[in-house]
Amino acid sequence: MKSSVVWLIMVIVAIILSAQAVTAESADVTVPAAVDFFVYDIGSSTNSANQSVSATDITLDAGHALKISLQADAADFTPPVGGTTTWAAGNISWNTATWSNGSGTSGTLSNTGYNEVARSNVNAPSCSTSNLVFTLAAKSTVSRAGEHSLSVTWKFESFTP
Repeated sequence: MKSSVVWLIMVIVAIILSAQAVTAESADVTVPAAVDFFVYDIGSSTNSANQSVSATDITLDAGHALKISLQADAADFTPPVGGTTTWAAGNISWNTATWSNGSGTSGTLSNTGYNEVARSNVNAPSCSTSNLVFTLAAKSTVSRAGEHSLSVTWKFESFTP
């Protein structure tokens, strides 16, 4: 009987210790609600205004960092009038920007996979930028003025560098 009680106590202690080792990973994130391009010349690329992206109150497992990625929700923008030529998701690119507690990666938007925008330093409590610039490539075949729109999905994930 005594060995059964000791064994049961050891199992309970092991369960408690393993439960304490699990961290609920989380962060408060802020991304642009929309990025606007004011295109005055379809034959020239157009930059957005500086965009701010932040992750604060980051809680990750020890030794982890936060990766920030972006993916288009469609292959092409939605033109203001159906059937007219518009831009493709791949016509959007971004700069490396300057990040606090992290580093940026320049890239090009895709609808087939997430492309990295930035990553935090390991165990960083926050990561942010206020000078992320998106660029819309020139496309001289676009002939319709108006709002061409494209939705994107931001992804914030923990990883071990």
